[in-house]
Amino acid sequence: MAVLVIGLVLVVAGAVAVVLARRALKARKKAEEARQEWGATVTPYLRRWPMPRARAASDVEFGVTRTRHTEDYNPYVARGVDRSLRFALGARKFVLVKGEAKAGRSRTLAEAVRHACPEAPLVIPRDVRAVAELAGLESGVPVENAVVLLGELTATDLEHLTPSVLEFWASRAVLVGTVTEAEVQRTGAEVGVAGRMALAAATVVELPFLLSESELAAARDDFSEGPSFPDDSGIGAVLVGGAELVRRLRQGRRDSPAGQAIARAAVDARIAGLRRPITEPELVRLFPKYLERVTVGVEPTEDVFTAGLEWALSPISSEVALLRRVTGGFAVLDYVVAAESSVALPEDAGADLLALTSVADAYGIGHAAYFAGRMELAREAFRRGMEHAESLPAAAYSLGALLVEQDDAAGAERVYRLAAESGHPVYAGSASVSLGELLLKQDKAEEAVVLFKQVLVGAGAGRARVLHGLGRALAAVGDEAGAREVYLEAASCDNPDVVAWAKGALGG
Repeated sequence: MAVLVIGLVLVVAGAVAVVLARRALKARKKAEEARQEWGATVTPYLRRWPMPRARAASDVEFGVTRTRHTEDYNPYVARGVDRSLRFALGARKFVLVKGEAKAGRSRTLAEAVRHACPEAPLVIPRDVRAVAELAGLESGVPVENAVVLLGELTATDLEHLTPSVLEFWASRAVLVGTVTEAEVQRTGAEVGVAGRMALAAATVVELPFLLSESELAAARDDFSEGPSFPDDSGIGAVLVGGAELVRRLRQGRRDSPAGQAIARAAVDARIAGLRRPITEPELVRLFPKYLERVTVGVEPTEDVFTAGLEWALSPISSEVALLRRVTGGFAVLDYVVAAESSVALPEDAGADLLALTSVADAYGIGHAAYFAGRMELAREAFRRGMEHAESLPAAAYSLGALLVEQDDAAGAERVYRLAAESGHPVYAGSASVSLGELLLKQDKAEEAVVLFKQVLVGAGAGRARVLHGLGRALAAVGDEAGAREVYLEAASCDNPDVVAWAKGALGG
């Protein structure tokens, strides 16, 4: 009898084990199907799927320029900001490393992420626009406790990181990237409202370009058989041969006029606001004019272009070239772009670029032109940018600001209304406030009161500016009681200028 019971128990146990095994297999299969479904959804937005763990991602995936040291001897020289950066990655949700091109920002960030978040899934998006697009997916994003690698950010890139995008990622990941001081300054322009708000939301850790005495000693010791490290250069600039590449570009007239023309066209396109790789057909179209600037008597034939492109793509001793092939075309080294940014662009460079690129590129070109003081080109580019649905809010708002500067109130009012009606999380409200201020200048205070009251309902970070406008508008229509209520609220806001104005209006 006991044997029979034991046998029965074993049979039941075996049956249960089979059922559990089948359930486990079914669960694994279901999880794998879900993973594959997620992969099919998010792959178009990512450079790599499946997502690697941060500790396993290569330096190149972190945005470090590939040099002759990348696959061989490539020690990390510890920097003075390492501790504060690693702390920020553990405590914050949006962290940027700021510094000059080739100060070592990407490598420093890579080491900090590996140290602070080694097991985190690393989201490597196609570009910053993809980060915003992922935040809008109805199916959600299959990550948690991840690191999203934003790469090198321009002022235009920052505008994709709206409050709603940052809020989406805050519960899922820490956003990390690098930025230069020049791009930070661009967000200070009137047209860069969304970028300025994004930058204000970030924890910014500054990495000095020059190495400290101890860092310099460590670099010279670690690379004793490699490049020399002068006192006045950044570690990244030395490893990529930055100074040599700049000399190569500037002396190209002697070595390869066609190569210099091609490289110069690519550099100028970046400076003029092209935020994506430049394509070969675009270089072909720019080539004749640039070749003519470099030399005379050389026809811009296909063979001449091919030889010039080969020269521009050929690496120097560091194994870095002026141009490199990337997905979508050619990229130019950021150090070279920064070095040449102080050189005046050809007068028609921006207009030529605008003519051969798409409406999706126009806003970036307009932004660069505005920052450079080329207002007519900026005006034309912003108008063209309004033809692109995604760029319309920013382009319309920016054009409105430019038209106000040019005393075209009617034109500014029209485009401000377009931006205000767009529903954009930043530019709709900003355009409404700017429109209200414009109406006040035109003695349309009653209409301005209505507009400011509408905007005040959903005002967030820009509430102080709305209160300032509403208070002035109420005073202009003679509503002293309503104006006083606004002054009282404005006197306790977080904007020092508005607080000073409100207290002055209250007589104290």
